[in-house]
Amino acid sequence: MAKRYYSSRTGTKELTVRELYNRLQHLYLLFRERDFFKQKAGITSTSLPEVIKHKAGLAIGFQPFPITKWDLYEITEDHIFDVLEFLYDHTSKPGEWTQMTTEDGYNYYDYESYNAVDGKKEFREEANRFLCDYKTGFELSEDGLILTKGTGGLQHILDAEIEPYDEINVDKKVRDAIQKWRNRHLNMNERREAIRELADVFEWLKKTKKLEKALNRKDEAALFDIANNFAIRHHDPKQKRDYDQSIWYSWIFHFYLATYHAVIRLLKKTDSAG
Repeated sequence: MAKRYYSSRTGTKELTVRELYNRLQHLYLLFRERDFFKQKAGITSTSLPEVIKHKAGLAIGFQPFPITKWDLYEITEDHIFDVLEFLYDHTSKPGEWTQMTTEDGYNYYDYESYNAVDGKKEFREEANRFLCDYKTGFELSEDGLILTKGTGGLQHILDAEIEPYDEINVDKKVRDAIQKWRNRHLNMNERREAIRELADVFEWLKKTKKLEKALNRKDEAALFDIANNFAIRHHDPKQKRDYDQSIWYSWIFHFYLATYHAVIRLLKKTDSAG
């Protein structure tokens, strides 16, 4: 992981949107000078093809090029995040600079190959060095999505490793729920859906008789009472609805996620011992 310097590590600096744009410019110029956008976008220090301009305009709804010359009204959080995701999709790391020869004998120099995986990794690491200092913290994921990081101890729960257990019925559903939750424009219905997906994981573990190996009957019942009584899974007039969803949904999601991590680790420990 790229080093974070003092003010970033200690949390004494929170970037404004103007400063975030300034970091985007430096990021773009750094990787442009290293030809990381040459293969997929044709962008170099001396070339900015019209094709990539049109492609960007269609993809993100405004013209980001040249990235170093935005008007003030263009400097918005959405524009910056859109461009970061767009650049990430067009990043690949050049290989060795070598002499090449065309079929008719013309000699020229170019990169012998490009590596998209390595290029994206380096781009993501540099971007995440400053994204974590904007508002409550963001990050560029391996899938190329700008996601919220969460605050304090909640960030550690969101970042905790998904232990391999059952890819289809458990692991993938939990990853999907986390990604959905971390969407920065999440509305209350989408938050409830993310919670429901975690509740469905517990339902599957219950029906397959696995949950009872990790939780006693009382704790298991409490787990489902939360989803049922707070109008997460069913539509029932007896359910609680007069509560602050923004607060309680956050508590329920993180409680479920923390419980999932504990349950899966207990089950894997039980399975290996038995």
